[in-house]
Amino acid sequence: MKRGVLIYNPTAGQRDRRARMSRLIEEMRPRGVELVNAPTEGPRHATEIVRDFVQRGVDLVAACGGDGTISEAAWGLSGSEVPLAVLPGGTSNVLARELSIPLSIDRAQELLLSGIPRRVRLLTANDRPFLLWAGAGLDARIMGRMSPLLKRWFGRAGIFCTVAPEFFRYEFPRLEVVVDGVAHDATFAVICHASRYAGEWIIAPDASLEAEEMDAMLFSGRNRWKFFSLFQRMERGKSRHLQDGIARTVRGRTIEIRSLEPYPVEVQVDGDCVLETPILCRASDHEVSILVPAE
Repeated sequence: MKRGVLIYNPTAGQRDRRARMSRLIEEMRPRGVELVNAPTEGPRHATEIVRDFVQRGVDLVAACGGDGTISEAAWGLSGSEVPLAVLPGGTSNVLARELSIPLSIDRAQELLLSGIPRRVRLLTANDRPFLLWAGAGLDARIMGRMSPLLKRWFGRAGIFCTVAPEFFRYEFPRLEVVVDGVAHDATFAVICHASRYAGEWIIAPDASLEAEEMDAMLFSGRNRWKFFSLFQRMERGKSRHLQDGIARTVRGRTIEIRSLEPYPVEVQVDGDCVLETPILCRASDHEVSILVPAE
């Protein structure tokens, strides 16, 4: 019998996950996996739960939630060989898409039995762990000012209620992005460790979850139409924002973002607005094993 813990954000996505997680635990028990029910109670609680259970000794950790919850669980596994099973339960589920993990919990839970480990590099923004990206500017402001109730009721459509007004209010703050000691100007910047963004959008096609390097996607203009085109081209999933010169990427191992305005700029980390400039991003010394489909 394998022993593990099931961590989940009860309010991630558009439904209450408690009943579904209890059913999952019951379904896995006769198949040889005994899971402890461990809902999170707030920010960074997932990391605390994982560290506690790793010290006790478990065979695996399962985490259900959005990309922020998954990142927190992964950070708790740093320095451990215990694998992480991802059960997509958020709005965008970018990490699952990057790793070809089924978006259906019914299918993803099979990875607890048949998944093979894939090593993924952990990164930090200041002392905050992340796996996917750290964004300074509009995306962080949207995440910080979005109504959790609208997001939960309407999913991605609920996010748009915040996107529209914030897009037209965005003041294009002057940012300095220092990549391996070389300074670049920007008015919107996303440090990427994954090729996708906001679902299936392609933001940095050459970024890799395994790499120690990050790709900084930089938009430097103040033209609102070009800014709209940036997101439109990413949404089409063909990297046209880079091909057309609307934005560019710069790769490096250490990336710092500073505000050149008299005020700090909001920063989102894996979809959660939790920091503000200045931030320093770098690869940590740790990797985590995530269970992915064998094929």
